[in-house]
Amino acid sequence: MLRLNKSLISNINPSSSISESFRSLRTYIRQLGLAQGNGGKVLLFTSAEAGAGKTTILSNLAVSFVQEGRKVAVIDCNLRHPSLHTVFEVEGSQGLAAYLDGMEEVDRIVVHGKLANLSVIPAGISRISPPDLLGSDKMIALLDELKGSHDLILLDSPPAMDYSDARILASQVDGVILVARYGKSKRESIRKVKVLMEQAGSQIIGIAMNQAK
Repeated sequence: MLRLNKSLISNINPSSSISESFRSLRTYIRQLGLAQGNGGKVLLFTSAEAGAGKTTILSNLAVSFVQEGRKVAVIDCNLRHPSLHTVFEVEGSQGLAAYLDGMEEVDRIVVHGKLANLSVIPAGISRISPPDLLGSDKMIALLDELKGSHDLILLDSPPAMDYSDARILASQVDGVILVARYGKSKRESIRKVKVLMEQAGSQIIGIAMNQAK
């Protein structure tokens, strides 16, 4: 079951200036040739530190793409401190961890709800090290399967400075969006994340500055 959380401002108040900011980000991504219906593209959302707001940015961007008729999948790859399940209030799925553990099939972990064309895969719970799960062949297979049925796949991940998870995922995606928080994120930390993503074989396609006036 999927209900709508009050943090999804793009759905609750689509005429607000905040919602327009997400539409601008959506347009920027489209202009890069992503989400054009020629095979699903995968974008990774990460930050230098916790509390930057990447889950909120990812979730509202997903809603914005769905509103224009795109098929979008969101995956909570933050197996350490998951939060997408609270944003979308997901029930009835054992999540990504269960699939990567070999306990569930793809169709058993995907949740569909009130927003047409939106698929949600929560993180779930596992005792296996997150880097071992996220770097597995099953993660690659999952993304390949979703690409065949979605225009865009958005991955939420832990802070790149604290854990290796984002670096592992970076090699599997088409681009990285780095979320920074105005007045909190440090310029040097952002530079370091950029280098880490490039070393992993991906690139930062943009920085989403959160809570900026």
